Amino acid sequence: MAAPAAPLERLDDAWRELSSFAARYSDALEQGDAFDRPGLFVAAALAAEAAPLPYEHILVDDFEAATAATARLLDVLARNTTSLCAAANPSAAIDSRRGASAQFFEELAAPLVELTETFRRPSPPVLVRCNHPSVEPEVIAGELLAAREAGARWSDTAVLVRHPSRRARAISRALARHGIPVSATDAPLHDEPVVMAAIDMLRWATGDEDAPKRVLTSLLSDTTLVELQGELQARLETDDPAALVFLVWERALGPALVPSTDPADDRAIDAFVAFHDGLTRQVDRNPALRVPEWLASLDDRGVRWRTARPETDAVTVISVAAAAGREWHTVVVAGAVEGEFPAIDGHAPVFDPAILAGQARPTAAERRRASLAEERRLFCEVAGTRATASLVATSAPEAGVLESRFVGEWPLKAAAIPLAPGRPPTVRPPTDGGPPLYPARTLRLSASQLETYEDCPLRYFYTYVLHVRADANVYAALGTLVHEVLAVFLAPQNGDVDYSLEGLRELGERMWRDDLARYRPQVEEARRDFFDMLERWWQEEGSLGRPDVLAVERRFEVGVGPHTITGSIDRIDRREGALRIVDYKTGSRETPEAEMPDNLQLAVYHLAACRDPELAGCGPAGELDLMFLRSMKVRSQPVAADHEATTEARVLEVADRILAEEFEPSVHANCRVCAFHRLCPIQAAGRETAPDV
Repeated sequence: MAAPAAPLERLDDAWRELSSFAARYSDALEQGDAFDRPGLFVAAALAAEAAPLPYEHILVDDFEAATAATARLLDVLARNTTSLCAAANPSAAIDSRRGASAQFFEELAAPLVELTETFRRPSPPVLVRCNHPSVEPEVIAGELLAAREAGARWSDTAVLVRHPSRRARAISRALARHGIPVSATDAPLHDEPVVMAAIDMLRWATGDEDAPKRVLTSLLSDTTLVELQGELQARLETDDPAALVFLVWERALGPALVPSTDPADDRAIDAFVAFHDGLTRQVDRNPALRVPEWLASLDDRGVRWRTARPETDAVTVISVAAAAGREWHTVVVAGAVEGEFPAIDGHAPVFDPAILAGQARPTAAERRRASLAEERRLFCEVAGTRATASLVATSAPEAGVLESRFVGEWPLKAAAIPLAPGRPPTVRPPTDGGPPLYPARTLRLSASQLETYEDCPLRYFYTYVLHVRADANVYAALGTLVHEVLAVFLAPQNGDVDYSLEGLRELGERMWRDDLARYRPQVEEARRDFFDMLERWWQEEGSLGRPDVLAVERRFEVGVGPHTITGSIDRIDRREGALRIVDYKTGSRETPEAEMPDNLQLAVYHLAACRDPELAGCGPAGELDLMFLRSMKVRSQPVAADHEATTEARVLEVADRILAEEFEPSVHANCRVCAFHRLCPIQAAGRETAPDV
C-alpha cells in the first residue's frame, strides 16, 4: 500500500505499520507464487496488457459492483474489442467499504442507454408482522407453503436474511419441520446440534471437564458413552480428527439419525456430512493434525465449514448481499427490523481511505448518513427487486426492537402459521399485563416532558415514569445558573441591582457556585462560559435599553382536555399591547430556522399565554422567540391563526400515546443528549449480546 506523497506527513505510526505490513504481505504472496482476490484481477490486467486478447464483443453485467481492479481489467480488455456493453444499476451500488463503487460505471466514456421498464413485475409488497421472534420462522414456512400451493417450485422461492449466521439456521430448521427442502445456506455449522455433539465428545476425550454436561443433553444422550469416550481417548495420539469424528458418527450419531423419518434429522445428516467433508480436507492439507491442536483452532476461529449439497428443488436461504443478480418467483425478506434493515454503522475505521486520498476524515454524522444511504440501496434495490411474482417481508418487533423504517408504508398481511407434523402445540391464553400506569386517565405534563416524548418515548419512560436518575450534567447546571442570574437582573420588582454591565458582573459573581462540576478544569471552563454568555447578552440586548419585562420565570398551569400543562416561562416582555415570550437556550446546538414552526416548547408557552387569565389580560402573545445566549442568535416561531388549536391537538395526541403506554425508542431521536445508552436496545451499548437461537 503506497501512500501519496502529499498526505504522507499526516500518517501516524499505525498507518506506517500498515504500509509495512502490506509490503511484507505482497512479498509473501510473490514468494509463494500466489494471488489474493484483488491481486488476481491486477495480474489478469497485466497479463492482458502484455498479450492482448482479441475479443470481438464484451458484455459486462452488474458493473455497479466494480472495484478499481475490475475496472482496470475491463479497460485493458476493451482496448482491442469491437464493442463493449456494460450494464449497471447505480442505485444498487453497495459494499463501498470494500472499494466497490458505481463511479467506475459512470466514468465510462460511451453513449448511455437508460432502461426504464422493469422486467420483474411482482405484486405489491406486503409485510407480515409477527408477535415474537420465535414465530417468525414458522410464518416464513407458511408463506413458502402458500407459494408452493400457488404452483411455484421450491427452487423458485428464496428467503433473504441480513446475517445468515444469526437467522439462517433457525429458518432452515423450521422449514425442515414442515417438510420443506432447503438448499445450502451461507452460515457456519457451529450451532448445529449434531456437529456440536461430535465436537463435545472429542472434548470429553481430551479431558474437558465441562464437556460431559453438554454431551448428556445432546443427541448422544441415549447411547453408551463411557465406552466410546475410552476408545476415543486411546486413539487421540494415533488418529486424525476426521477419523475420530467419523467414529463418533459410526458408533453413536449415525444409528440414531439414519433410520429416522423426521425431516429435521435429514438436515442434521446433511450438516454432519458437510462438517466431516470440510474436516477431511483440512486433514489432507495437514496429515499431522491431531485433536488437541484442532480443538484449540476451533476456539480461535469457530467452525466455518458450510453445507454443500447438489442442486435440487429446494428453497434458497441466502444473505441479501449474495442475492444480487439473482431472481425468484417468491421472495421472503426475514428480519425487517431496525438493526438489521438498516444496520447503520457510523464508527470510524482505524484506517480511513479518505486520509490516503488527501481528504478530510468524514464526521460521525457523515458516516452514518452514508451508511444509511447504502443500507437503503441494499434493501430497496437489492432485496426488494429479487422477486418476479411475490415479495413478502417479515418482522418481529418486540420490546426495544423497532420495525424497519423501510417497510413502514407496506400494507400488512395476516400471519399464517402452519401446523408442523405431530401433536399440535399447547395454546395458552395471553397473560394479564397488569394494572395501567395511569388509571385516572389524566396527566400532568410540562413542555419539557412533551418535547422529550416527541423526541424519544423510551427516554420519556426512563426519565419521567421510572424516574431513572441520570448522571449530573455540568452543562445543565450551568444553564440553570444563567437563567437564575438573568431572572434576578431583569425582575421588574428588583431595584437593588444596578442595570449596567458592572451590575450584571457583580450579580454573576455573587450567584456563582464552584460546585457546578466535579473537576476543577470543568469548573473553570464553565465559569468562562458563564461570564461570556452574560457579557454577550449585555452587548447584544441589555446595552440597548432595559426591556419592558412583565415577568420572569413566570409559572403557569392550564388545562388541555382532561390534562394539566404546567411550566415556567423564562421571560415575558410587553410589546405595544402584545406579549413577547422569550426562552433562553444555553446549549451549543441551535434549532434550525426550518424547525421553528414545530418547536413544541414555544407552542406550549403560547397556549399558556392564551389560557392563563392574568397573561391573557395583558394582550395576545405575538412574538415567540428562542434566544441562544452563546451566539445571541434569536429564532422566532410564527404565530398562526389556529396556533392555539393546533398546539392543543398536538398535546392531546402525545397524551393519548402516553396513556396507551407507547414507549418504544425512536430511531430519529437526538441520542447525543441521552443518558440512557446502556438501557436502549437500538444503541450498541444496550443490545443483548447472546446469539439468536
